[in-house]
Amino acid sequence: MVAKLGFEELLGDDRFFPRLLAHNAHSRMSAPAYGPDLPVVLLTGGPGMGKRQLLEELRDRFGAKAPVALVDCADPQYEREAGERPSCRSAATETLYDIAQRMEEWDGPGGAVPTPRFFAGMAAVAAVAAGQGLRQQELDEELTRYRRLLHAPRSRGIRVFRNVAHGYLVALAAIVAPAAAMPLVGAALTEFLETLVARGDEPVQGTYRNYPGAAGSAATGLRLLGKSFRRDAEGRRFAEGFLFRALREDVAAAYSGAGARLKRVGRPAILLQHSNWPVGRALLAAALDDWADGHRGRTVLVASERMAEPLFLAGEQRTEELAVYRPGEQAAPEKWERMPARGQLGQAVLLLRMPPLTSGQVKQRVLEEAGAADNEGLLFRAQGAVRRLSGHRPRMVQRLAEAAANLPRLDNDRDLLAHRVVLDGAPAPVRDVLLEELVLRQPPERLPVGHTGRWLDLLTHLSVAHTGDCARKLLRSGELEQLAGGLTADQVQQYLQESGWPACERHFIGDFGLRQLLMCRLYGTPGTTPATPGTTPSTPGATTPATDWHRNHSLLYAHYRALPEAPDRAFGTTAAHGLNHDLVAGGGPERAIRHLAAEFPATGTRAEEWCEQLLAIAQAPLLGGPDPRHARMNVAEIVGTTLERRLDQLLHAVWLCEERTRPPDAAAAEKMAELLGDLALAYPEPAPVLADRAGTWGKRAGGKRPLQPCACTSHISQGS
Repeated sequence: MVAKLGFEELLGDDRFFPRLLAHNAHSRMSAPAYGPDLPVVLLTGGPGMGKRQLLEELRDRFGAKAPVALVDCADPQYEREAGERPSCRSAATETLYDIAQRMEEWDGPGGAVPTPRFFAGMAAVAAVAAGQGLRQQELDEELTRYRRLLHAPRSRGIRVFRNVAHGYLVALAAIVAPAAAMPLVGAALTEFLETLVARGDEPVQGTYRNYPGAAGSAATGLRLLGKSFRRDAEGRRFAEGFLFRALREDVAAAYSGAGARLKRVGRPAILLQHSNWPVGRALLAAALDDWADGHRGRTVLVASERMAEPLFLAGEQRTEELAVYRPGEQAAPEKWERMPARGQLGQAVLLLRMPPLTSGQVKQRVLEEAGAADNEGLLFRAQGAVRRLSGHRPRMVQRLAEAAANLPRLDNDRDLLAHRVVLDGAPAPVRDVLLEELVLRQPPERLPVGHTGRWLDLLTHLSVAHTGDCARKLLRSGELEQLAGGLTADQVQQYLQESGWPACERHFIGDFGLRQLLMCRLYGTPGTTPATPGTTPSTPGATTPATDWHRNHSLLYAHYRALPEAPDRAFGTTAAHGLNHDLVAGGGPERAIRHLAAEFPATGTRAEEWCEQLLAIAQAPLLGGPDPRHARMNVAEIVGTTLERRLDQLLHAVWLCEERTRPPDAAAAEKMAELLGDLALAYPEPAPVLADRAGTWGKRAGGKRPLQPCACTSHISQGS
């Protein structure tokens, strides 16, 4: 798994995580990094970048010698369990309870990690709730629940009871046990809280005497904690954050002192998957608030976040002001110091950008799936297709490599998307499997519930859009207005960003690989029954005919054709933008050719703009049916003037060179340069610009680079 996902640089001996956790997979103590004040490590990367797999690898690899508690902050079980006792539980406290259970069930070196501070706080929350509506039986059940967890497991013999905390664990259990025998109101509640503090000894006293407003009294602090939890949403969030602090202090205390150094290994860790979801964000913000207030981070805290610039840091600091580690591009920082600006959440954050796979790793994954390849040419072709379609995103690489295992013959990379892989025990086209895993199973956190079932359909239709203007026009059309259900193009773009998908100035769906999946779903991947918007791999659809594809492009062509000629942010002019859609819609290239001929510059001053229009029109995907481009770049088919016939050939040559889902086409690059050179000889005024483009475009095409790079294609070299 480590090799498949490219984690060697993070997990290998003496690399980043072994040093952070102070031991490696062989349990030898590594030179600890970043002590005693530790950063909050935030794994950032969109869907399919391997965040979950990395967290699971950290738990499995390092959890045998030091406690590593991994919780999924998006797990609905926490909401369900909180709903059973809403007066004294919340999704956040249930998440913390799960972490505490894992710490106290751990039976490695040094024994279980006791959590007296956390449980004193939870017992106080339940006790205060008992005086405000929690029934006596419910209180009894709550305290019994906590009492059970105070007894550490005996699976490793009596060693765990040598822990210095054993005395106050037993004392806490003793006071919690009979508490339900009397109503905890008035003086009885005060007595219970004071006894809880007294039996809890210094750990409980040291934490809760510092609760805001406690004035040095731990019993008062516990009472205020319980009241804050019940007061309102803001009070509850503060109480939850304080309980998280108490839990982290418990964990850190178990690894402090001479006894711990003799018995324990490394550093304990808390891992928060989906920290971008409400529970995770609240806990993470609480921890960072503590750091910002000057508390030291003594427990390793690693969280996953989809966005490169997390929402909870919005308005705090610019990303360039934060500590950032990019594996594969730079060595892990030898030292870490929190940002100097006190009070800012980001000062304790170390952003770890999840690394894409290298070209060598992508090729190796395809080779591993294919086994011994008899046909080296087919192997190279499959490796190139996987690399281009995946954008080196680990999950996409894995699935596409599985689809390419039999080394199919591919004309276009998109042909690979029809090949089947196994999802949940059933074979399905890899296109549908990836959309299930990367879109349906990872919806935007803030997407309204009523739109969840429409989200994939909406993105499928919007895959043809280039800009927000394109998307707005589509969403206002009669066909899509009902599907959108009131969502605007700006909202869709925001949800995509919050999901961790990148943006592109020339494509509304800014990730190249995701866009290919969605376009093929709309059109119907060659060799498959076209997918119906609204269906999933487990429910193969009836029909979404390719007419949906043509209809959307035709609608956008008509929209831009009706506009007066004007500058266009993505395509130079509105006419070029419309003709790009016309080229895809099945109207043929004739209108584009005649437009280019009519606009062909008689002087050199307009030659630059004309070349930009040519590129903009030619950046069009060709899906389905025969590919006439090679034939037409050699022999023009248009009936027209000599210029129009030359431009017929040139458009098709440039179109081939701008196709990012094929291997580099040397013949097309050569023909393009030749045709531009011929035009330069025939037309002296624009000749300098045309001759320059013949050289620069020819070199870019020959170097496997896009002629007009954008954010989602600039990193794609066509390769084999």
